[in-house]
Amino acid sequence: MKKIISLVLTILFTTALFVGCAAAPAADSISESAGAKTTSGEPVTITWAVYETANFSADFYQHIIDSFEADNPDIRIEKILMTGDDRGQFLKTQLAAGTFPDVVMEANSVADIEGLFAEVPDELLSRYEDATIIETFGKKTLIPASMQYRMQMYYHKDQFEEAGITELPETWDEFVQVCEKLKVAGKIPLMGSGAKDIWACGSGYLITGFNSDLLAAYPNLNRDLLDGKVKWSNETASESMKAWKALIDAGYYHEGSMSFSYTQSAEEFKKGATAMMWDGSWTAATLDAEGDTSIGTFLTPNISGSKTYCATPVYWGVSNESQNKEAAFRFVDYVLGGNEDIYRYYLEADGLVSVTKVPVTYEQGPVMEEFISNYEGCTLIPEFFKVVGDDGLPVGMENFALKSMQSIFTGADVDTELAKWDEELARLLANAETNG
Repeated sequence: MKKIISLVLTILFTTALFVGCAAAPAADSISESAGAKTTSGEPVTITWAVYETANFSADFYQHIIDSFEADNPDIRIEKILMTGDDRGQFLKTQLAAGTFPDVVMEANSVADIEGLFAEVPDELLSRYEDATIIETFGKKTLIPASMQYRMQMYYHKDQFEEAGITELPETWDEFVQVCEKLKVAGKIPLMGSGAKDIWACGSGYLITGFNSDLLAAYPNLNRDLLDGKVKWSNETASESMKAWKALIDAGYYHEGSMSFSYTQSAEEFKKGATAMMWDGSWTAATLDAEGDTSIGTFLTPNISGSKTYCATPVYWGVSNESQNKEAAFRFVDYVLGGNEDIYRYYLEADGLVSVTKVPVTYEQGPVMEEFISNYEGCTLIPEFFKVVGDDGLPVGMENFALKSMQSIFTGADVDTELAKWDEELARLLANAETNG
């Protein structure tokens, strides 16, 4: 547990370097707000935008809602399921339709819209580590919820043993050799995803390889991209992306990858269809819940040789146009630390890390313990598509890049695709300037 807390403190300190935490005007305190009853005396209803996964299931959300409503009979929670590949686009559609939810679980995805979220009461923000508190457009409008450890490589121990692999790879060349040994032994090295879930095709390599390689070459990548000092179509990016494409061209991926949704690919991997699969800490939580110790994890090497990893801060937000802000903030307050048992329940379900000043912890299983211990001696770096604030890339760029990686997976030329990234970034920035 000491290792976990040490890692969390490192994460929080590094986050402060990239997002900043300057002062903002004070907001009303939650405790000073009036009650949440309507003028008729009936409970008020607030809408909560969520997304569902194997860990964040319908039952998971219902447990939180039932607990909150039992303790707050004057408030009812209506769950709004964010559907489609792009949660940011879903929320923008809701905004255009005048049905934007009161509480948004993934506020990062629309944090670039000025005035969208209400200023957060200081009483609520005081619960969280200072390094997680950020400003957008000069105001504190995002509520720190958790940290999410990102991608590592999961592998079947028995398949490695059967292929004669006794040492986990520490360099990119060694990783390629592992893939080749597995293929020669009649194993399929890698599992991919392509259908329905845009993020699942390339995000594993995007985070562990491409992100690390680019930041090794350009430490201020986001700002340099925004200022036009660097283009996506640079030599480092080309070399890194071509290293990933070489895995595809060598036949190391499951031939059905592009027909699988993320859920299908994860299930196929767990059943042993492939030896390895990139995935996040949420899978470690799932494997521990199932008591599965046949699968291990390791940090994927990258061509730059940098020993780095990403842990993404997650933020919630309350709509600035909500007619029930007090009730909405009471709900957020309850889930994200006000009720410690519920906060622990939320964290544990998806292998998340607490961001409260008094850390909320939970018992780690063996896979999660291995996942976290793999980060010892590594440097935390930002995931460039997840940076929030002045250096955040425009919403839409990440999804464009992930769709482009799907095209690369199916045969598109790397340099041609990276040139398209440059064009899209210029278009998005021009639109943002036009729209104020």
